[in-house]
Amino acid sequence: MVSRILHQVTKILQNYLAQRYIILPTTLEQQNIVKQRFFNATRFPGVLGAIDCTHVKIKKPSSDVEYCYINRKGYFSKNVQLVCDFDLNILGCFARYGGSTHDAYIWESSIIKSHMLNAYTANGSTGWLLGDSGYPLQPWLMTPFRNVEHASQQRYNDSHARARNCVERLNGVLKKVFACLSQDRGLMEDPSFAGSIITACCTLHNIRKRFNLPLPEVDPPADLSDNQSSGDNVELVHVLNEGRAVRNIITRNHFYN
Repeated sequence: MVSRILHQVTKILQNYLAQRYIILPTTLEQQNIVKQRFFNATRFPGVLGAIDCTHVKIKKPSSDVEYCYINRKGYFSKNVQLVCDFDLNILGCFARYGGSTHDAYIWESSIIKSHMLNAYTANGSTGWLLGDSGYPLQPWLMTPFRNVEHASQQRYNDSHARARNCVERLNGVLKKVFACLSQDRGLMEDPSFAGSIITACCTLHNIRKRFNLPLPEVDPPADLSDNQSSGDNVELVHVLNEGRAVRNIITRNHFYN
């Protein structure tokens, strides 16, 4: 009975409430509020959210698919893409892929990436997400400079790190509040239902935020993401060049002096 109830409640949260509480800001007013909050706290302009992936341990899946879920640390997991604002409101949750999948691949397959691309095509560079060096540089996704050659680039990187820190804190909060997401425990479910539980937990987190319930204080976990460099060769040249141009403009206009 407990198992049936768990499945029913999880499906309700995933299929009906997630779309109400996990929302990417799309109107100009909503986006300006998010951007201003990031800028006031970190001096990084135009930020619509911070993105990262985190691994959630699951039980060993069936032998025919287990290779999809073994991660680089040697345990079975889901690699979950999260996007949040500076106040840890979750703007996007994508819990489809297994632990062997690279962060950059998940990003290229996500609905949020398609939304950001469409917005850029329609309006140009009016806002971007912040990702670590495991993500590809794109006009709608700003990453750090890998080889710093100027003090302004270092200031850019420092501000970028302060702004992106929120998603690392979010990962820590989720795993502290929901023990089933923590490394010590994990989800003893098959991969598909594990993804549903992760989405349900993210929905409950946003409901908690909506009603101003307190969250635990956590330090950013030491290693929540797969920080392997994706390499520029995964990018179409023109997209990479446009991303570099946008990053250079940000650096020149906001971090040069």
